Amino acid sequence: MMYKLTTYFLLIIGAFLLPVTSYAVHEITPDSINVLKDQGKIEEAKDLVTTWLEDTEDQYGDEAIEVVIPLLVKAELNIIYYEYTDAVKSLERAIAIINLSSGWLYPDYALALNYLAFCKINLGDKFAAFPLLNEAEMIYYKTLSKQHPDYNLCNINRAILNLHLGEFQKSEDYFLKSFQFIEENKEELMKSKTANTISVEWLKIQFSHLYINWYKPEKSLVLLQETQNDLIEKKREKSPLYSILLEALAKHYLYDNEYKMSYTFYEELYNHRKEYYGENHIATVMSALKMGEILAETGYLDNALLYFEIAKKYLGKYKEYVNLEAEVLLNIADVYLQKGDAESASEYFESVGIENTTRRDLYFFYLRVQGDLCFINGDYINAELKLMELVSIVRQEKVFFTKHYSKAIVTLTELFITLGRLQNAIGLCENEVHFLEKRGRNKSVTYLDLKLTLLSAQWYEKLIDETEAMMQITNIEDTLTRFVNPKHPLFIKTNTLKGGLCSDALKYDEAITYFRKALDFANKHGVEELHFQKIQIIDYMGNIYIKKGELDKALDEYRVLKGKFTDESVYFPAFLGRIAYVKALQGNWEEARELAIRGVNIRLNQYDTQLNFTSEDEKINYVHHTSGIFRYFFSLMSMPEGYKSGLMVEKCYDLQINYRKYFLNEAIVRKKKIESLGKYRRQMNFTNYNQHLNQQKSKLATANFFSIQERNDLKIDTYMLTDRINNLEKSLTFASNSDEDSLNVSEYISWKEIQRHLKEKEVAVEIIKLKTIDKTSEFYVAIAISKDCKLPKFIPIGNAQLLENDLFSIYTKEIQPKRRSLVYKKNTTKKVSSYKYYWKPIKEGLEEWEEDIETIYLSKDGIYNAINLNVLYNDVTEKYLIEEEDIHLVISTSDIRTKKQLSNFKNNNICLFGNPSFEGNAEDLGVREATGNSASDQEKYSFYLENLPGTKTELENTQALFSSRGWNVNAYYENEATENNIKKLPSSPAIMHIATHGIYIDELINPILQNPLLKSGLFFTEISSNNDKTVRDIYKSGNDGILTAYEVKGLNLKNTSLLILSACQSGVSDIADGDGISGLQYAFSIAGVKTIVMSLWSVDDVATQKLMNEFYEQWFKTKDIDQAFRNAQLTLMKEYRDPYYWGAFVMVH
Repeated sequence: MMYKLTTYFLLIIGAFLLPVTSYAVHEITPDSINVLKDQGKIEEAKDLVTTWLEDTEDQYGDEAIEVVIPLLVKAELNIIYYEYTDAVKSLERAIAIINLSSGWLYPDYALALNYLAFCKINLGDKFAAFPLLNEAEMIYYKTLSKQHPDYNLCNINRAILNLHLGEFQKSEDYFLKSFQFIEENKEELMKSKTANTISVEWLKIQFSHLYINWYKPEKSLVLLQETQNDLIEKKREKSPLYSILLEALAKHYLYDNEYKMSYTFYEELYNHRKEYYGENHIATVMSALKMGEILAETGYLDNALLYFEIAKKYLGKYKEYVNLEAEVLLNIADVYLQKGDAESASEYFESVGIENTTRRDLYFFYLRVQGDLCFINGDYINAELKLMELVSIVRQEKVFFTKHYSKAIVTLTELFITLGRLQNAIGLCENEVHFLEKRGRNKSVTYLDLKLTLLSAQWYEKLIDETEAMMQITNIEDTLTRFVNPKHPLFIKTNTLKGGLCSDALKYDEAITYFRKALDFANKHGVEELHFQKIQIIDYMGNIYIKKGELDKALDEYRVLKGKFTDESVYFPAFLGRIAYVKALQGNWEEARELAIRGVNIRLNQYDTQLNFTSEDEKINYVHHTSGIFRYFFSLMSMPEGYKSGLMVEKCYDLQINYRKYFLNEAIVRKKKIESLGKYRRQMNFTNYNQHLNQQKSKLATANFFSIQERNDLKIDTYMLTDRINNLEKSLTFASNSDEDSLNVSEYISWKEIQRHLKEKEVAVEIIKLKTIDKTSEFYVAIAISKDCKLPKFIPIGNAQLLENDLFSIYTKEIQPKRRSLVYKKNTTKKVSSYKYYWKPIKEGLEEWEEDIETIYLSKDGIYNAINLNVLYNDVTEKYLIEEEDIHLVISTSDIRTKKQLSNFKNNNICLFGNPSFEGNAEDLGVREATGNSASDQEKYSFYLENLPGTKTELENTQALFSSRGWNVNAYYENEATENNIKKLPSSPAIMHIATHGIYIDELINPILQNPLLKSGLFFTEISSNNDKTVRDIYKSGNDGILTAYEVKGLNLKNTSLLILSACQSGVSDIADGDGISGLQYAFSIAGVKTIVMSLWSVDDVATQKLMNEFYEQWFKTKDIDQAFRNAQLTLMKEYRDPYYWGAFVMVH
C-alpha cells in the first residue's frame, strides 16, 4: 500500500514558513522553482533562487532569519543536481544565521542539519553525519515532536547513512519506518501548504539502492519500475528526478550482471544530463565517469578512456571535487594497466592526491591500482604489501562488497602463481569465488576473471584434467559472449589457458591456434608487449616450436621481446635461458654460453633483493618457481660443448653453492635476525611475536595429522591459518631487515673462495643433478676442486633415471631396514646404484689428484642423499669405501672451514631425550576417532609404536660417560621425553642426543600445506599420552607427539655443536628437488646445530649402543668429531662386517 503513494513528502521547508511582504519576493516560491526544475530548466531555476535570495537580503539584511528559507531552497537545488559542495556552503551560512538570530532550537536549524548530513554522506564523510543527525533529532524532540512531518527526514538520513556504512538490515528498517511514517501522516501531509521537494518517488529510488547493494535485485527492480511508471505518467522525464532514476536503473542492471542493459541506461543518463544540465555540469561529469567504468568493465578500453578523459577535462573547473578527480585518475591508470602500459598508468596514478580524499572505497581503489602497478613492474614485495593491506582492511572492517577487493584477489592470485605459491593462490581465489556465487555475481566480469585465474592455479597444481578445464573455459567464454562483450580482454586469458592445456596434452597445432587467438585479442586491445599475459603466450609458443624442432620459429617469437626487459624483470632470466637453449641447439655456442651465464647471474642478483619480504615457505616456492633459467643452463651443461667449457663448469659450481645459499644460509640468517628482534622486544616487555609464530606453526603441524572431519569440527580455517603464519613471518623478516635493501646472506660465492679454504691434500666435491628441459636427459655429475687446480674438474656420473630407479634395488637389497622403522610410501620406484655406478666415476675423475688426496669434502644432491657412500663395496679391492676414502659430508662445500675442536664448545651441557612411553594397544596408539559421513574426510594416520628399551641403555651409558667427564647432563626419559619439553628447553646444550622412533611419510594424506618438512619427524611420549585428551586440547597445545621438521626449525639450538639422532629413518627425506631443503637435517641446521649424526635406515639396537658408546670414547680420545665417528664405524665393522650394523649412520656438517 505504501508504494502506491503519489503525494509528495515535504522535507525542505517546514510548517513555519514566514509570511513575506516584499512583492518581488512574494512572487518567487519553492513551487515556481520546482516547476522550472521539472521542465529541465536548471539555469532558470538557479537564477530564480539567486534573485529570491538577493531580494530577501536587500529587504531584510544579510544576517536576517528570513534569508534562511531561500538558502535552504538553494541548497535543495544544489543537492538534487549533485552540487554538494555548493549546498554545504549555503547550509553552513544558514546555520550561522540561525545561531545568531534565534538559536539552535529553531526548527529550521534541524532541517539544515539534516541536509548537511545528507551532503556529508554523499561527499564520503559518513562519520561527520552522526552528530548532525543526533542534534537534529534532539531539536525535533524538544520543539515539534517526533510526530512532525519534518522529523521523517531523520529516518531517511539514518537509512541512507546505514546503507553507506554497509549496515543493510538497519538501513532497511529505517526505510520501512520512513514509509510507514508517510502512511500514518498521509492526511496531514495532504493539507500541508509547504513546498514539495522530496517525493515518494525519490524515496523509492534511494530505497532501491539498498537492495542493489544488498544483492536483492528483484526488490530493487520493483521499486524502480514503479517509480519510472509514475514519472512518465506525470510527464516528468525532463526532471532531475528522472535522471536520478536512470542512474539507479543502470546500477541495478550492472549489479545484476546485465551489462548491456546497464550500458543502455548509463548512455541514456549521460545524454539526459548533457541536454538538461549541460556538458560541463558536475552531474554530467559523474555520468561520463560511469560511462567509462561500464565500458572498461565490459572490455571496451579505448572507448572507456575517451569518457574518462571527458570527465577529467571538465573536472578542471571543480577543484573542490577531490574524490571525483581521484576516481577518474585511478580509472584511467587502471585501464592503462589492463593494456600493460605501466608508464602511462604511473603518470596518472602519481597525480592522485589520495591524502585529500574522504571516501573509503577510493582508498581501496588506490591500493588496488598501486598493487597492480607494482605487480606489472615486477616489484612483487610492494605489490603484495599493498594488495594484502587492501584485503586485510576489507576483512577487518567487514565491508560487504567492493569490486576493488575482488579485483585485488585476481591480481594476488596471479602474483602467487608467479611466485610459485599455488596453494595460497587456490585458497584465496576459491574463497572469493564462493563469496560471489552466494551473491548471484556468477555472471560478473570479476567472477569470470576469478574463475579463470583459479583454473590456471589448479592446472599448474595438476588438480584438474584437460576435459573438465576446457568445459569450464568454454562456459566462461559463452557467458562473456552472451552477456558482456564477444571481444572482451578476458578472451586473452581463456585462449592462453586453452593453449596451455593443449600443449600439455601434446596437441601442439591446436595450442598454437589458441595462442594466436589470444595474441589477436591482446593486439586488438592494445596490450603492450611486456604485459605478463603476452610474455606468457610468447613463452608457450616458443617452447612448442622448440619441442617440434622448429628453432627459427621459436626465435621469431622471442625476438618480439628482445631489448624490452630490465634486469629487475622476473621474466628476463628465463627469457635469456630459452634463447640460449635454442642458440645451443643451432650450434651457436658462443652466444648461447654468454646468454645462459648472464641469465643465471641476473636471477641470483634478483634473489638478493626479492626474498626479504617472504615467509620461509614462500621463499622456497618462489625460488623453485623461478628456477627455470637454471634448467636451461643445466641443459647446456649436459651437452659436450657445455661441460667442455671452462666458463660453464665454473658457473655450474658457483650456481650450485649460491643456489643452496638461498635455502639454508638465508634461513639461518633470517632466524637469527628475527630472534634478535624478539630478544629486544622481550627486554622492552613487549609481545614476543616469534614465540607466537612458533606456536602457530606447531598448531599447523598438529592439525596436519588430523582428518578433514576433525579440522571441520574444530572450525579450523586452514587457509587463514597458513596465511596468518606467512604474513607474520614475512612481516618479522621485513622488520628485522628494515635498515637493509636485502637479506645480505653474503656476497656472491665463487669456487675460488672455497679453494682458499682448502688445505693441502684436501678436495671439495659438489655432486649436482643436472635438471634439464628434457627430463629423460637429466644427468648426475660431480665438480671437484683442489687446493692448486686452475679450473674445477667436471666429472660425468650417469643418467638420473638409471641411478634413481633401476639401480636402486642393488643398494636396497644389501641394506634392508628391519626394526624401528615407520615409513609411509605410495611410490617405491626411487632406486640407488652401488659402487660401480655410484662412486667409481667420481674416483676415476679424481685419479690425477689421487696421490694428493687425503680428505674429501663432499656435498650430495638428489638420490645421493638417500645412500651412505661409506657402505659401497669395491669388488676389486674387497673393501668398503670407508676403508679407502676419508669423506666428510657437508650440506654445501661453501661451509668448509677450519674444524673446531670439541673442547671449544660454548658450554659443557649435554641433553638426552629417549625411550619415550609408547605403551598401549595397537588400535589406540596414535588413533583419534572422527565422526562424519565421508570416508575421505575421516582418512587419517594410525601409528603403532613399540617401546624402545634399547635406547634406555644407550642413553644411560652416554649419561654415565659424560657425567664421569664432568659434563652437565639433563636427561628426559619415558614420560619426560615429550615434544613439549624439547620445545621448551631453557638453553641450547652443546650436545643433544635423541633416541626414539623416526617417521618419513612419502605422500601426506589431505595435507594443509605441501611442505616437505611436514613429511619427516620424531615421535615423543604425547603420541600415546594424548589418547586421553580431546582433539581440541591437542590442537590448542600444538603438541601431538610428532615433532616435525617443520617445527624443528623454530627450536633454539644455536649453541648446539653436535646432534645425535639415534632414530630410524631420521636421515630420510624427499630427494626430488635437489636443493637440500627437506628433512630433519635441514631443519636442525636452521635451528642452529653445527654437526648432525643421523640414520638412513632402521638400526639394530645393540649395534647402535656400541656405535654411540665407541664414538663418544673416540671423541674424548681424539678431540676430532670426524675422526672419532670414522674410527667408531671402523671399530664396529670388525665385529659386524655387514654394513647394516655399522653403516646406517652418517655425519653431516
